Amino acid sequence: MESDVRYHWHFSLGAEGSGAVGPGMGCVRGVLARLPDGDGAAGDGGADGAGRRREDVLLVACELLANACDHTPGPTGLDVDLDGDRLTVAVTDAAVTRPVPRPWNPGQPHGHGLHVVERVSAEWGVSPFPGGKTVWAALPAP
Repeated sequence: MESDVRYHWHFSLGAEGSGAVGPGMGCVRGVLARLPDGDGAAGDGGADGAGRRREDVLLVACELLANACDHTPGPTGLDVDLDGDRLTVAVTDAAVTRPVPRPWNPGQPHGHGLHVVERVSAEWGVSPFPGGKTVWAALPAP
């Protein structure tokens, strides 16, 4: 893996508040469309492993954005970093409360988001700062 970030995208979501999932997902889809496929051409990744990894990135991004909308006043920023074979999605909000996965209960319709993030990501975490936090997840790059 390369040590320097090859690409960084930042999107401000401050005006979107709790309605930020749709615009945020549009940003992530736009980033994924710019990434090269395995053959070096930009595209959607097809049905191969790269395509599946793109679906994983979309799933994790959606869960992080939805959690910020459901449990905070809303996300204020979205960052996507590509560093060699690692892609990181990070959602920033103005709440200082750390997200904690709820106990697993398959009978409940909600409360599974962080379990999904944990399962699909190589790793995830929280980076607190005064006045907020960034929740991030790292996945294999498509």
